[in-house]
Amino acid sequence: MRAVVLGVGRMGTAIAWAMDKLGFHVIGMDTNPKAADNIPRKINHEQSKDENGNSVFGPPNNEFFLVKDAEDICKGLEAQVKPDVVISSLPYHQTEIVGKWCIDHGVRYCDLGGRVDVSQNINEHANQKGRKPVFTDLGLAPGLVNILAEEAKYETRGAKRIEMFVGGLPQFMDPLNPLKYECTWSIDGLINEYEDDCIVLENGQEKVVKGMEGYQLVDFEGEDLEAFYTSGGASHTINTMKNAGVENCSYKTLRYLGHRDIVRFLIRKSGLSSSELAKLFINGCPETGHGDRVLIHVNAENGPLKWKQYIEVLSDDKFSAMQKATAFPISCVASLMAEGKLEGNKEQHRDYWTKYPKALTYADVPHAVFKKRLLTLGLEL
Repeated sequence: MRAVVLGVGRMGTAIAWAMDKLGFHVIGMDTNPKAADNIPRKINHEQSKDENGNSVFGPPNNEFFLVKDAEDICKGLEAQVKPDVVISSLPYHQTEIVGKWCIDHGVRYCDLGGRVDVSQNINEHANQKGRKPVFTDLGLAPGLVNILAEEAKYETRGAKRIEMFVGGLPQFMDPLNPLKYECTWSIDGLINEYEDDCIVLENGQEKVVKGMEGYQLVDFEGEDLEAFYTSGGASHTINTMKNAGVENCSYKTLRYLGHRDIVRFLIRKSGLSSSELAKLFINGCPETGHGDRVLIHVNAENGPLKWKQYIEVLSDDKFSAMQKATAFPISCVASLMAEGKLEGNKEQHRDYWTKYPKALTYADVPHAVFKKRLLTLGLEL
């Protein structure tokens, strides 16, 4: 099966590796020629002999194509054999072009997201014109934590309250860094999360709250952390939870104590522009090379029924924790999509079938199969 990975940078590299390990022929596309080195290399292997006694070899090496922009990507997709799935780790301002092209040409598509309005536009286009399913916002948050929230709802037989928490943190803190943070993903995305408004579900109603508010302390298995609202992480979970009867649902970012107050001051009071804030984070919170950790906590309640999960993902010599927690979930769901498992009939009722939607939601992901594939990639939930 063929999987196209768009944008083979930090996250795309881990996606390409994961799809290769899940048995896919990987085609990478990027504007940077050096990204070709991030595509896993396969060696053709002898499988059998043909009727003339000649060696028959396995699938060809994975491929890489240099492209100029989103429009060029679409031309490249049109010129090759239709892939079983397209996975985008492109910046949000390019995903809409590619996502809509895939919808119009009947190609399965998923992405890491990045902006609420872009994901909404792609999903609306899929619902109107889709022939094959699409799945937006499929990284860590949004992505993995939202899938876990759906499992929590199921395990509590329809939770009334669901709280999602995620933090990407350094394993070892620089004592000279008062932010107690290091940059392991997009700086622009980080600042947008802090600055933008957030949607929460409160007493059955959707509500807009400011980023960096909703401060609370969280006991993460004996470790004291702080949490606060940031945008984007809830994605379309808020709407689906509301429709399912959940009364309260929110997403918050986890940080070491003291981070929120400093960053809130910098964003709201310092007068620094977004580019100046980005420079501050890049220069002040660089990767130390000592490893990172991703912490995930989901808490659900339905009266006396309670469900809690704490997950810690650590970096290794191959990938950062952020790469694993972001790239592996989208790869596992993409593999299910490519196999056609998330389209057509879903659940049988007395005299009819519930169909999978063209714009898939986190509730559509089968938990057991998803977790089994994550374990194949070395990520245990």
